[in-house]
Parts: sequence; C-alpha cells; structure tokens
Amino acid sequence: MHQCFSPPQSRTSILAMLLTVSLMSSCRAQRSDADPAPTAEPETLVRIDAAFREVDASRAASEVASTGCTSDARLYPGGESHERALFHDGLERTTRVFIPSSYTPGVPMPVVFVLHGGFGSGEQIETRSAEFNPIAEREGFIVVYPDGVESDGLLKARTWNGGDCCGYASEANIDDVGFVMALLDSLETQLCIDTSRVYSTGMSNGAIMSYRLACEASERIAAIAPVAAPQVFENCNPTHPVALLHIHGTDDPNAPYEGGEGCGFANITFPPAMEGMQVWRDANLCEGAPADLLSLGAGHCQTLGDCGSPVVRCLVEGGGHSWPGGQPPALQLRRCEGGHHTTDFAASEVIWRFFSGQSR
Repeated sequence: MHQCFSPPQSRTSILAMLLTVSLMSSCRAQRSDADPAPTAEPETLVRIDAAFREVDASRAASEVASTGCTSDARLYPGGESHERALFHDGLERTTRVFIPSSYTPGVPMPVVFVLHGGFGSGEQIETRSAEFNPIAEREGFIVVYPDGVESDGLLKARTWNGGDCCGYASEANIDDVGFVMALLDSLETQLCIDTSRVYSTGMSNGAIMSYRLACEASERIAAIAPVAAPQVFENCNPTHPVALLHIHGTDDPNAPYEGGEGCGFANITFPPAMEGMQVWRDANLCEGAPADLLSLGAGHCQTLGDCGSPVVRCLVEGGGHSWPGGQPPALQLRRCEGGHHTTDFAASEVIWRFFSGQSR
C-alpha cells in the first residue's frame, strides 16, 4: 500500500510477483527524476493557520524536556538528515532523522514520525513524497523517517505491521510499535525533545501504522495524521486521548474511503474510514455534528464534533492514492486506475499546523 504500488501477499501468483518486480524497477528509476512538490504560498499558510486555531488545544501547552536536554553536546549538524540503526527484537532497524538548523542543545523540540507506505522507505517518503523537511527547517521540529522491515525472498518489500495489514510485517508479526517506541527512547536520550509533543503521520500502510501507535502508545503520542488508509484493526483501547487528523481522497482505489476491496496487492477488505474515526470520536468524547473548518483546493476539512482532543476529517475530492500536495506517484498499476494526484491541497502544511496546536 504505497502510492507507487502495493505489496503482494504470500498467496499472490508467481506471475503477479514477477510483474511487480518489473514495475518496482521502473518505479525506482522514475522516482529520482520526480518534480519537486509545489511550495505553499504565504497566503495559503495564513488561511491554514487561521482555520486550525479553532482546534488548537485549549489547555496551556507546557514543555516536558527529555533526558537528552541535560547535554550541551550537539551530536549532529543541523539542516540535514542523518542515518542511524537500532537493534530491536533481534533485528537491525534503520531510520533517517532530519534536524533543523535551529536546533539548540537544551531547548526542547517537537518530533514528527513520518511512516512510508508499503514498498516505500524512509528515504523515499522523505525525499520523493511528503516534503516535510522544508517545513521542519522553517518551523523548528525534528522529523524521523523509520524503515519498515524488508521481506525475505524476491520482492524485498518494506512494510509495517498494521495488524490485519500489510504483507510480510503483518504475516511475521513484527513488533513495529515496540520498535518505534524504542527509537523514540533512543532519540530522547540523545536529543532535546519535548516529550509532550510527539506526533505520527504516514502514507497508506504507514497511515495504518500511525493508527496503531495511537491505539497502543497513546501515553506518548499527542496526535496522528493518517493519509490514504483507514484504521483496519478492531482492538483499539487507548489509555489517553490522541488528536486525529485523517486525510483521504474520495476516489482512492487502493484503500477506498467508503470501504471495500482495494485494487492493490494487500488482499484485504478495508472498512469504511469513518469507522476508525468514530473510534476516536468516542475515545475523545466528541459531541455534536461536523462543522466546516477549511476548504483548500480540492480538500475540505471538518471537525467531527466538539471534542476533548480534536478529530478532524479532510476529504480530497477526486483524490487518488497519493500524498496531496507532495510529489506525485512515480507509477500507477493499471489495475489501480482511479483518482488523481492532488496538487492544490498542501497536506504536509495542514498536518504540521494541526500538530503544532496539540500537546499530550
């Protein structure tokens, strides 16, 4: 479930697997030539800011400094990404971390986890998809791009264990929640992090993984922003409120907004996206009817009631299975035709503005 194509399950035929490998090679070749995503205009940022003031946390935000704030050491240069590895549950896990130039030892900064889709990688979603680094450089927050586990055999696809989805990570019951929390532990000892402002967003399979983090690590995650996939698992018992912003194209063929079987290789029947949002409406004690919040290009955002922690839905009219406002998918499978890549809804800008108003 990546915006380029979706990973095959073990029951996929050898022919389909070989087709996917061919497509994967083509996809990788095209990604490096992807056009840069359009930069949001200042007036667009003003509109987004004005709209999301309505859902900023009413409680006074207070920084909670991590143990790394006691160190005066600057372990990494600012304004660039750094690769790192971490052993967890017997596996070497890799990630990329972007630290803005404004990072100052001893001054807590928010952290945003950005989780790639199936067949993607941390490097792919960082440099050829979501375009978060320029926003982090401008606004002053750390961005973490972890890698899912790579499957064995021919395809070498990276996926996340989203419970009932997707691919190898789910089949092998990889402890991805434990990995992300261990990664956060490590970052909090090495960098000065505001532990009350830790967020997660992700594309497709990464969106499902963000939902898992909210359900199983709500004591550490302040807000999530899934893009292009619903909450696909049933067991979700958060111990703390988590603010939610859900972004979805209305014509997404891979993970249909209204639910049903997607056109990719995930081979699951998706529930309607609203079912997962209703879980969070209940958990966040929402009352009342939806209310319009922001219209920006093809995207229309609503608050889903008056909530203790906000629940916001952004529907992208006619949008397909891609990151709105980011770089377009390099390749679409023929069997996944439907929807289009939206350029006039700046999803990453909207996500950060939503995150910036929330704290745990």
